[in-house]
Amino acid sequence: MLGMDHLPLQQSSAFAGALRAFGSTVVSDNPVVLQRRFGPLGRVDFASRLPIRDLAARPRIVNGEEDAPTAYRTAGYRQILTPAHVALWDLTAEDLTRSMTGAWRNQLRKAQASNLRIIENVWTGGDHWLFSNAEALARARRFKTYPTSLLAAFAQTNRGKARLFEAWLGETPFAACLTLSHGPTATYQTAWTSTEGRSAEAGRLLLHAAALRLRRLGHQTFDLGLVETDHAPGLARFKLGTGAELRRLGGTWLRLS
Repeated sequence: MLGMDHLPLQQSSAFAGALRAFGSTVVSDNPVVLQRRFGPLGRVDFASRLPIRDLAARPRIVNGEEDAPTAYRTAGYRQILTPAHVALWDLTAEDLTRSMTGAWRNQLRKAQASNLRIIENVWTGGDHWLFSNAEALARARRFKTYPTSLLAAFAQTNRGKARLFEAWLGETPFAACLTLSHGPTATYQTAWTSTEGRSAEAGRLLLHAAALRLRRLGHQTFDLGLVETDHAPGLARFKLGTGAELRRLGGTWLRLS
């Protein structure tokens, strides 16, 4: 089981620097607290994926990292949104395929037997076809993502910490993903796969290749992001099929006084 020593992207100094470069008002780096507008509350201090140990910072709104409602209530908070779940992949295992489901492993082998070519580059924040495709997909499926300009700010303020992985068949791009490195953890941030790429299981090949590379770079945990079984069951199966641990977060809390 993974411990709490992993570092969520939203609580990393790397992300705080990106937020400042993006133009956000960051009021604290440790923990990372910024100001955001929340409807009738106006601009308030907000912390995302805040560990319980940092509740002493007392931001007005908290997305909790740990599922411990008593701790939030004791600190004077009231829950306003139920907890989400994330998938955390332990990269310290000797064989990353051992914990995969049989179906995931078989589909990975199918992709490995194809003629797909993997390309890896450090991203410095410039234009890339991944982002226009990912933004179009987000609009079509009505889900929110970080603005590409914020991700570009991360790449520019944290040189070498943003990596693009691409899968090609000949001269045709089949898939791509962006990973962000922050301490012992890396985050699977943005991904896109074409219709042909899905048939060829390019996304699995790319995710596995990224995991291996990140492990070689010394990362211990690969944060695959939110898992939503109701709204995106296919993506949930894709993430959890790697053998990643499903972790329940703490929900969203409002400080009453």
